[in-house]
Amino acid sequence: MRYQSLRKCGILFVLMFLAACASAPVKEKTVIFWPKPPDAPKISYVSTWSKPADIGLEPSWFKRVVQFVFGKGKTPYIIRPSGVAVDAGGGVFVADTGLQVVHYFDVKHKKYHQLYQITQTERLQNPIGVAVDALGLLYVSDTDLNRVFVFNQEKKMVRVIGNDERAKRISGIAIDRGRERLYVVDTMGHQILVYSLEGEAKGVIGKRGIESGAFNFPTYATVDSEGDLYVSDSLNFRVQVFGADGQFKSQLGSLGSQLGQFSRPKGIAVDRNKNIYVVDTLYDTVQVFNPSGELLLNFGKSGGDPGAFWLPAGIAVAQGGQIYVADAYNKRIQVFQLIEALPAG
Repeated sequence: MRYQSLRKCGILFVLMFLAACASAPVKEKTVIFWPKPPDAPKISYVSTWSKPADIGLEPSWFKRVVQFVFGKGKTPYIIRPSGVAVDAGGGVFVADTGLQVVHYFDVKHKKYHQLYQITQTERLQNPIGVAVDALGLLYVSDTDLNRVFVFNQEKKMVRVIGNDERAKRISGIAIDRGRERLYVVDTMGHQILVYSLEGEAKGVIGKRGIESGAFNFPTYATVDSEGDLYVSDSLNFRVQVFGADGQFKSQLGSLGSQLGQFSRPKGIAVDRNKNIYVVDTLYDTVQVFNPSGELLLNFGKSGGDPGAFWLPAGIAVAQGGQIYVADAYNKRIQVFQLIEALPAG
């Protein structure tokens, strides 16, 4: 009996070893461009990430055997991605409300890690927004804990921002690196809370309403290179733009089912030409506008195929033109690339 058990274990070990050493089948690369011909392509689909293996990281054969036999160290799949941010080296942070962690993918250096521990006894509960400052510190907003946690590059929490009477339920965040300001979207409070990067309260932008400068359940925000603040004013079905002084400047979009209109705008990003990328969660698409608010193009559709979305959320655009979209209900990050710089308005 003992011999049979050892033999079974030996066979299992060999099978796992061979499986680990076997060459993975080569997948044919999916090629998708936007806009469609005869227009010249501007954006291409690049890849999809749902686990570390998608950036070329594979566990060792021994670790695979341990995982299989003992059920430990399970592969860290993305479950419900929300906010996305890119650091100076091109690494990508993804807030995952489903797994209650922040994933970090570094394609260039083939690195991956998770961040979730606040203290020895407390962990993130519902991380939704991420942003990186000029020093490389990571800011994570947790909508359940209603605070922003700041982590250094060793994944140690160094500061807590918020936790006061002003915030009702926070969501997305954005950083003005030049002026060292943190903008925190208070969705249930219908306002934007402004802090220094050290956590000192600096003011409030907006109130509930439909007029210019007011909000109705805002969700995500971003800041451009000149310090202008862009806010997805989700249930007013628009994007509002504010100057570095907090004063209203302009808006784009309206309620409707046509391109250039919105149903539920959420994630928002701005490229180096100040073109504005807006994720529409219910239309499962990303619409791109020039700084004057004119629609340039859109990409994505409903579905689970490459280049399609199911209730997408956050978005980030890197300096090199890489576009990262949190495809929330498809449990993945989709990566796109600007083939040709979009014209500025």
